[in-house]
Order: sequence, then structure tokens, then C-alpha cells
Amino acid sequence: MPGDVADDSFTCRGSRRIFTLIVLLSLVVRLVVLWRIAGVPLVSDSTDYRGMALLLLGGKPFVPYWPPGLSLYLAPLLAAGFGDVVLRASMLVWWVLLCWGFVRLADDLKLKVKTTAILLTIFSITPALIHFSLEPMTQMPSAALLTLGISAAVRCARRESSWWDVVLLGGSLGWLSLVRPSAIPLLLALPAQAMAQRRQVLPPLMAIALGCVMLVVWMVRVHQLAGQWTLNNSNGVNLYYGNNPWTPLYRTWYFGSHAKFGTEDIHQFPGFEKVESSILAMPKVDRSKAYQHLAVDYVLHRPGLFLLRTVNRIRCFWGFDVFTAANLRGAGGAGARWFLPVFLLDAVCYLAIAGFAFFWIAAAPSSLWLQWETWLLGGSVLLYALPYWLSMSHPTYHFPVVVPLALLGAMAQRLSRSSGQEVRWRGWASLAVLALIQVEWIYFLVKP
Repeated sequence: MPGDVADDSFTCRGSRRIFTLIVLLSLVVRLVVLWRIAGVPLVSDSTDYRGMALLLLGGKPFVPYWPPGLSLYLAPLLAAGFGDVVLRASMLVWWVLLCWGFVRLADDLKLKVKTTAILLTIFSITPALIHFSLEPMTQMPSAALLTLGISAAVRCARRESSWWDVVLLGGSLGWLSLVRPSAIPLLLALPAQAMAQRRQVLPPLMAIALGCVMLVVWMVRVHQLAGQWTLNNSNGVNLYYGNNPWTPLYRTWYFGSHAKFGTEDIHQFPGFEKVESSILAMPKVDRSKAYQHLAVDYVLHRPGLFLLRTVNRIRCFWGFDVFTAANLRGAGGAGARWFLPVFLLDAVCYLAIAGFAFFWIAAAPSSLWLQWETWLLGGSVLLYALPYWLSMSHPTYHFPVVVPLALLGAMAQRLSRSSGQEVRWRGWASLAVLALIQVEWIYFLVKP
């Protein structure tokens, strides 16, 4: 894993060349993959976001189920007449932004170039990151916007920050909230922490105002389209899917991906199917609140099961990625032959990053927690993950927080090595916990 050898500054020509080379090679890999899948149609959530973009272009009233952030990005491309290949290629913009945000944030945190380069290289070859760089889904935009938002918050907390950083802070977190509304708490928390550090009120408030304006503008549009003041209508549904009498104790994502209304799997749960039928008979604008009311009522009546599922959701969240490998297996043919190597490479890359972070965060001296940057990074991970820990969880949801987690691990490693006060047994214990989480995850993957 990343070493602690002295490195040049991020601003020197050699360092810039290293990162430029890594990003260019990562783009070559992605363009080759794009060429190979050029004839493969979009599937799953990709078709839903494209469909919402087409509805926005159509101008007819509709009730927005999906968050708008990605569809608003795709709409101009569809308006210009581009097809699926261009939609896929357009996601490379988010990959480049993620790389830029990653290096920018590592520089802000004064991490070593070698450590940062190794981490970025691992990200570049991770199958899940390649996949989400080429599919119009929310994972890559969320990761890029969260990373840029954290970097802007770091700079806004320092005297040398500019108004560009304020705009980047508010704009990235506002757009992140449109891509994933569950991230709205970050729009308040990150500027608030910058405000606390810099003790200047106006710049962070301006960032919050910018993000809020973006949300309000979209809500006005929703009111024009559907007559309701909301961002989207899927949040109550997701809460219910993960908190109802039939939700599996570990596979809390099950009703969100498998036993949907109209599938064969739902017939195994006649009670759930009956509830679904009754809610789907309601007007679309009323469904989210109905789902939310049922979920909250169930949690209040069965707090013990809610707590058990929540603990399970937290562990499941940190499992290794299987989404890309599962899609290859489901595609059949040539894609299925790539299932095993992609499955293994995703697991190895994720565990290299997560293991590095878990080990050093646990092994670092207590002084790590006296640094406000630690709380910024750790708090961002926690606030982003919390809605999934309370509703339904799956390893694919951890995608956007792996970057700040990796950088927090690099911070912990740097501090441990410089102080010589790391407590290695805590690091090994943390790795053991991470390993047990993977064993449990594999068990439920292969369990019928």
C-alpha cells in the first residue's frame, strides 16, 4: 500500500506530469471499454434517467420520481439528437472532475504525491469506477461533486480562499443535492464547518444560499409540472422498502431491486404486494407520503427490528462492489466470461483502498481527531452514508464516499508515520472487522 517516502510538491512539473499521465491512461482504458460496449443498450437506472430527461424536454406535466440532477445534465445532449454512445461518453466528464477533485483535495490536505498517485492509480483500474464512468447513473456525479465540495470547504476554511471556492462549494453541494437529495445535510454542514474555522460568516452563507437557490429553482419547476413542492418522489418509497414487515434483516435492498411490483418475486410476499397495490392506486403525488407514513409507523412499533436492520445495513454498506460483475453475468454471452475476473478485481481494488483506510484510521494516534480536517472528511462520509443506513443499504451506495475515506486514511498514515505513535494492534483489529464484513457479504451473496 501507499508508502511514506518523501515526494515533490503537487505544483511541481514532475508531479503534474504523473497525475496527467494517470488520468490520460485511465481515459484510454475507458474509451476502449466504450468502444467495446458501443452497441449495448442502456439498462436499469440508466434508462430511467434518460427517460426523465426526455420528459423534461417534452414539457408535459409529470410527477418526478427520480432526482433531477443527472437528467438535467443529459437533457441538452438528448435535445441535440445524440444517442446512447454519446450519453455514455459524456459521463467521462464526471470521471475527469473526480480525478481533479481528488488531486486538489489531496493537495489541500498536504498529502504526499506518491501516496496520492498510488490511490488514484487503483481508482483508475477499479472495474466499478470504469463502469460508472461510462453509464448515465448517479454514482460518478455524486462522487465527483462530493469530492469537489469537500475540497472547496477546506479552502473556504482558510484565509487564502477565493470567491471561486465559495461558488464551487455552493454549486457542487447544490448539484449534489439534486443528484442525491439525501445529501442535502452536507449543503449545510460543510459550509458551517468552514464558517467555524475561518470565523467569517458571509462566504459560507453565500455558498449555502447558492445551493439553496438551485434547489428552489427546481422545486418551482416541479410545482409547475406536478403541482407539488418537492425535489422528487422516491425517498418515501426507499424508506418503506427498507423498513416494512417483510424487509429481509440483511438484504434490506431486496424490494428496491428484486421484488418490485409486476415481478415474479413479489408474489412470495402477498402482504407486501397488497400494500403496493393499494398505494399504486393512489394519485402519484400522494404515494411518497403514504410510503413514508407506513415506514415511520412500522419503525415506531418495531424499534428493535429497526435497530437490528440498521446495524446490518452499516456492515453491508462496507462490502466490496459487485454491481459491475453482476451486470456482466446478467448480460450473458461474452460479458458473462468477464464476470469472474471483474468480480475479483473489484474486490481486490476496493479492499486495497478500504483496508488501507481502515487500518491507518484505527492505528493513528488520538491527535488525528484533534484536526478539523479529520472531522470534515469523516463527517462527510457519515452524513452521506446515514440515509442509507436508515433506509436500505447495499455496497454500491458506498461509491461516493470511498474517495474521502481513502484520503482520510492517507492523513492518518502521514500523521502516524511522522509522530511514530501509531497503535498497530488497533489497525489489525480494524482490518479483521473489515474482513469479517466481507465474509458475511459473500455468505449472503451466495445464499439462495
